[in-house]
Amino acid sequence: MDRQLIGRLAIAGIAVAAVAATVVILGTGDDPAPVAVAAPAPTSAPPQRAPDRTVTSTLPPTTSVAPAPSGLQITYELTGSGTATVVYDDNGLGLVHQELSVPLPWRKDLTWPKTSVPPTVQLMGQSTGPLECHVLVNGVEVRTAKAAAGEVATCTGRLT
Repeated sequence: MDRQLIGRLAIAGIAVAAVAATVVILGTGDDPAPVAVAAPAPTSAPPQRAPDRTVTSTLPPTTSVAPAPSGLQITYELTGSGTATVVYDDNGLGLVHQELSVPLPWRKDLTWPKTSVPPTVQLMGQSTGPLECHVLVNGVEVRTAKAAAGEVATCTGRLT
């Protein structure tokens, strides 16, 4: 016989067997009476549990330095007086957040994962008075801008 024909017959046989098994399992819809199964009687008492104990240990003081953060420490700042509308990116991927009527000065500290592509920072603020925006990366100022009352201070750009 041809191999393709044998394969097709095998698939057809499996399909017929599956349909037959479904009919047998589902039956006519009459459920048989349930069968009671008796559990064996316990032969001994359950084991006794030991009382709970508290273990306390004192570790010697360490003088190690905290591990360095695994990402970039980004700080956004707006300085001025009054309130401002703030728009900022909180992860370097361009998804922005907006906060309305925030009291100045305003600050947001974020941690971004280090990636092979430098992220882009974005901070914009608009206030009723003069305004300055600042972007710091790991404590070093990388962007700053000033705006007059009612204008937008914009600190954006790709980190290098």
